[in-house]
Amino acid sequence: MSKQSDIEKTVSTTMSLDLRRRSDVKKYTLPTLRVVAGPDMLRFCSIYPEEEVAIGRDETCELVLHDSSVSRRHAVVKSAADGSLFLMDLRSTNGTALNNVPIPPNTSTRVNIGDHIEFGGVTIRVDRLDMDELAHLARVVERLDLANKDPLTGLVTRLYLDEGLPEVLVRHQHAKVPLTAVFVDVDHFKKVNDTYGHSVGDDALRAVSRLLALSVRDSDTCVRYGGEELLVILPNCDETGGVQMGERVRSAIIAHEWNHYAESMKVTISAGVAQYRDGEGLREWLDRADKALFAAKAAGRDRVARASDLP
Repeated sequence: MSKQSDIEKTVSTTMSLDLRRRSDVKKYTLPTLRVVAGPDMLRFCSIYPEEEVAIGRDETCELVLHDSSVSRRHAVVKSAADGSLFLMDLRSTNGTALNNVPIPPNTSTRVNIGDHIEFGGVTIRVDRLDMDELAHLARVVERLDLANKDPLTGLVTRLYLDEGLPEVLVRHQHAKVPLTAVFVDVDHFKKVNDTYGHSVGDDALRAVSRLLALSVRDSDTCVRYGGEELLVILPNCDETGGVQMGERVRSAIIAHEWNHYAESMKVTISAGVAQYRDGEGLREWLDRADKALFAAKAAGRDRVARASDLP
């Protein structure tokens, strides 16, 4: 059984048996290896006490990475009885680095929470996550792996606008609950491509998309609208909630460790928010969100704009 399945089972059991208020419960956390740069961004594996996690391209590894610079069995991370973590390179082809310092093969090296492990083109951060965070992360990764997704970003394709969104709109009209659209665009994306190359540009767009998916609710839908423009549909959410989501994503992208992609690299986003108005067409609604995005760019970028503030 996978680590994610174990985690979700634990979460389910805890929620059904522990009736104390959440503020009274001490959260159980696990050290977790999470990919923060590379094609497998957001993939993760938690480490239980006195366990060993193998990392590599081989499907038998606990944390499988698909980057060609990673060996089939590249490295292992072990957890001691006291919770201490140790990293060992398994004589990989391209070696392993800890916080940008190469480590010798077949030698245990102490790892701390917050450290970064580098395997060729892949960067992994050592985090400590609670059960809620792990369960949410597992659901996000599962959604990104589903079929009928954009191959680069893992988000829903634009076909959703014709095949899924009209039905969502009808349901919300009948239920008389708010529905909000948020357009998100990577600022100066052409400059990113021109400065660092299209490969790094693809990595940046993939990272933005996955940070977006991680920042929204399970009920929200993230769409690759076109190029570097993304769209989020927020059921049962008004314009203020859409702005809050946009600001949450904007902050997550600013805080992301872009230096692992290219030296001195920085990425920001702009966003436009529009709540659906009774009686308007789907295209009219999305056009208002798009105009709000344009207003955010015109005001200097790296910000979120409301459609209701436009003339």
